[in-house]
Amino acid sequence: MEGRFASLPSWARAWVLLTSLLGLCLILFYFFGLNLLRKSLLDLTYYWLLLAFFLPLTFLLFPARSQDKQPYWYDYALAIGAQGSGLLLAWHGPSMVLRPWTNPESFWQAAVAIFLLLAVLEGARRAGGLGFALVALLLGAYPLLAPYMPGLLWGPPITWREALGYGMYSTQGLLGLPMRTVGELLVGFLVLAAFLVATGAGQTFLELASVLFGWTRGGAAKVSVMASGLFGSLSGSILSNVASTGSVTIPTMIRSGFSRTYAAAVEACASTGGVLMPPVMGAVAFVMATLLGIPYGQVVMAALIPSFLYYLSLFAHVDLYAARHGLRGLPQRNHPPIREILRKGAPFILVLAFLVFALIYLRLERFAPFYALGMLLPFLILQKRVSLETMYRGILAAGSLISQTLALILPVGLILAGLLGTGAAPALTGALVQLGEGNLFLILFLGVLVAFLLGMAGVMVAAYILLAVTLAPALSRLGDFYPLAVHLFIAYWSMLSAITPPVAVAAFLAARLAGANPLTTSWEAMKLGLAIYFIPFFFLFEPALLLHGSPASIAYHILLALTGILLLVGGLEGYFWGLGHLPLWTRPIYILGGLLLAIPEGTTSLMAILLVLLVSGWLWSKRRKL
Repeated sequence: MEGRFASLPSWARAWVLLTSLLGLCLILFYFFGLNLLRKSLLDLTYYWLLLAFFLPLTFLLFPARSQDKQPYWYDYALAIGAQGSGLLLAWHGPSMVLRPWTNPESFWQAAVAIFLLLAVLEGARRAGGLGFALVALLLGAYPLLAPYMPGLLWGPPITWREALGYGMYSTQGLLGLPMRTVGELLVGFLVLAAFLVATGAGQTFLELASVLFGWTRGGAAKVSVMASGLFGSLSGSILSNVASTGSVTIPTMIRSGFSRTYAAAVEACASTGGVLMPPVMGAVAFVMATLLGIPYGQVVMAALIPSFLYYLSLFAHVDLYAARHGLRGLPQRNHPPIREILRKGAPFILVLAFLVFALIYLRLERFAPFYALGMLLPFLILQKRVSLETMYRGILAAGSLISQTLALILPVGLILAGLLGTGAAPALTGALVQLGEGNLFLILFLGVLVAFLLGMAGVMVAAYILLAVTLAPALSRLGDFYPLAVHLFIAYWSMLSAITPPVAVAAFLAARLAGANPLTTSWEAMKLGLAIYFIPFFFLFEPALLLHGSPASIAYHILLALTGILLLVGGLEGYFWGLGHLPLWTRPIYILGGLLLAIPEGTTSLMAILLVLLVSGWLWSKRRKL
């Protein structure tokens, strides 16, 4: 992004910075200024202004083709057109509230809608890939295809103007739930994340992780796991997480003795899990809270244990790999003193602690990131760590993050308009139930398959939202599941394509940074992240893992799941604490025992305990005789 920005002519760089600054001022005014001035800014007007300020940046900061080193005339044309269209529609926002434009009456209304549709799809292609843009186009155009579809998928015929107006101008389309989530909740976290990165929080996280874990065996990889988890929770983007932290951690892992493939796989897995790691969890947590009508803090608390189990499995993988290959930690002299790191990182640590407190206890979902940023900047100013260049980088990073998020979110509004406007969403649920013939496990399998395929075609948020309105009702109705467990189950399976062949975009990007074979890296990442494929099933059938239940039940099932994960990792790595190398024939027993132990059912847990104890006892006694 910075290289692309540097390639812009000076007037275009000024345009990007001015537009980003005006967009940030708009956000602050909407959240705080209106109350002070006792005035109102209609939501529709605010959303159109957000689009006008930030969608154009997508065409200036993200190239149309990977080989494009500088912007061309069509990039500028799209940016100018998007900004002009957004400002024009913001001006007409009040009239659109009084009389919705769901059937554009004038030529210019239809023309603006068509141009914006093309601009949104092109932005989706640049930010999310061609597959995502095609999925958005196909499902967004579903109202026009519905009359020709069979059975439950049929919908009444409507004109192209009605379909266009509903998708682009209605509050169920482009400016629907996804846009409201960004404009009302997510923008604050994106701004906070941008300024945290610009002020050096990422480097502080790396140094802190290095001091805490770098000296242990396999310390370089443990640093990667912790730093990527922290950064990923703030950024909410798998690929930006790999690109930013991976450029530092992957070479360090390779220098400390890890193979290129293993180093890339560790970074891919750690970055993927970061988007569902509390406290921020990207856009998905906010959409989930909105759909379920529950506080955001409840989603964060529910995601805590699954995230802990996943990152524990990565730490265990790295530790056993290092033990098996005799890898040492980084020398202590390579680490700065812990006191110095805590002194430099105190503002970031305090701000993140306040953010968690404000989200979970004060329930200030909308305002918490702004208050946190308001705490951070004075701290840094007192330490003389904020300069004009820092603010410059923060504004640019905020503009880039928000523009990329909008480019990925706006097409989701089109998808929802296409499915909900024709009644296709409930029809798809019915078709799924009918296809599964009422068999819960078959429906779960089909749902997992659909989530994975959608994750391959697009981005996590799009796949989650689509399945939240189609699959979630069927699962909740048939299985009598805890609703939050169903939604987290879908969210987890929507992101797994990032480390799963044949797509595995996170593994492929990490492999490029490491100079490793992409396909080999994706298989290694799948092995390292194997726990995350099963954890969603564990908490779906036992919501105690989401802190839903009595304290005794929660503690019991967490202990079982934790032990099961460690056994699974030991079997996969072929090495176990206190036992050393595992004979080849025992590895499947540890893997099976770990899965059985983590399954929330008494009989299977007892079988797993007996099986593993017998094998471990035999191995331990054999080792004592040596």
